[in-house]
Amino acid sequence: MKYKYWGILALFAPVVFVAPTVAQFNTTDPAVFLSGQARSCQGCNLQGADLSNQSRVNSQLRQANLSNANLSGGNFRGAFFTCANLSNTNLKNTNFSFANFVDANLSGADLSGADLSKTDLSGVIIDAQTNLNGVNLTGAKLWDAKTIYQPGMDLSTIPRDYTIESQRVKCNNRR
Repeated sequence: MKYKYWGILALFAPVVFVAPTVAQFNTTDPAVFLSGQARSCQGCNLQGADLSNQSRVNSQLRQANLSNANLSGGNFRGAFFTCANLSNTNLKNTNFSFANFVDANLSGADLSGADLSKTDLSGVIIDAQTNLNGVNLTGAKLWDAKTIYQPGMDLSTIPRDYTIESQRVKCNNRR
């Protein structure tokens, strides 16, 4: 009889003790994310936020507004920035290896010294003000969604279709 109670307790213990902890990993409240209590903040308005020198590995920031934010010196390895607005954002010396930037807006962003190795940049929006000096793009899938970057490749030879980029309304990331 006593083993029956231990069995029931073992079944419900994860629900009581783990479920509240797991819930804290995702939020739609920017304050909770910025305080470090949550790992992800999809669709959040984080405009102008200071996330410099922070580690947010595998965070989910899809459709977030990170324009004019500071993510410099951070570790965002494996993070998802799909359809996020990162325009005019400081991304210097940040680890974005294995991250996903599909259809993200990086216009005017400073990516100097960032690690974008093995990153998916399919459909990413960049412009003449986007700083790519010293970026590690080894193995990254580039904006045309067909080209995998190899060291020494001239980025200016990768075709751009600015007409399609200006029509990316599904993301609504041109704020």
